[in-house]
Amino acid sequence: MIKSTRIPLQLIELEDSSFHIMIEARFKRTKGNLIIDTGASKTVLDYTFGKKIASSVKKIKEQNSSGINAMITDSHLAIIPSLVVGRLKIENYSCVLLDLSHVNALYQKYCDKSIAGLIGSDFLVLYQAIIDYEKKSMKLTLPDTKVLTK
Repeated sequence: MIKSTRIPLQLIELEDSSFHIMIEARFKRTKGNLIIDTGASKTVLDYTFGKKIASSVKKIKEQNSSGINAMITDSHLAIIPSLVVGRLKIENYSCVLLDLSHVNALYQKYCDKSIAGLIGSDFLVLYQAIIDYEKKSMKLTLPDTKVLTK
């Protein structure tokens, strides 16, 4: 039996005809907005937000990189004890922490929202995400090891 869940999406229009997809997540008792970023290879949380909720944070050694991440030199690996997206609960989720203050400034300016992080392709591929713009939802298919909350 395939288990799946649907997550409600918000379409955020930052500029005319320029949309970003946002979902709400829970990290134990803390809520946060996450942007769906299909172009990001990894899921990233804002450093300031992430260090408050992580069970462990370790600095990542500088690596030679190309592409959009070439200029990022201060990153950390974090373990998030509990991440709940819709009915999907993930324990001990591993992600990267980066300074996303520039992203938060943009969202504060255009839509008065703060951003906890970006959901990247690592998450989207693992959970076989299907985005339905008409229904404003995202379907996630769960591996056998994951559970749904009630």
